[in-house]
Amino acid sequence: MYAELIDPDLPGYRLAVAPDGDLPGIFSEAWREAAGQAGTFPTFTCDAATALAAGAVVNAEITIDTVAYEICEAQPRDGGGTTFILRYD
Repeated sequence: MYAELIDPDLPGYRLAVAPDGDLPGIFSEAWREAAGQAGTFPTFTCDAATALAAGAVVNAEITIDTVAYEICEAQPRDGGGTTFILRYD
């Protein structure tokens, strides 16, 4: 079901390159401040089953807009989605 919600016309839509294939999703790189630290907080939300099939799992690398990121954390979403917390690789 979640895969049907990821539409190329949505703001933030990107086609990430994962170890085993392409992965459509929504990319966000919001500015955050906490505990005296500030910086961007990149996330990528996608269908969990598609991510698994593409090899996008914690500690894997995905590329979005030619930038490589390491997946640091996977946060499950209702309906079969997941949000990856990313770190510049």
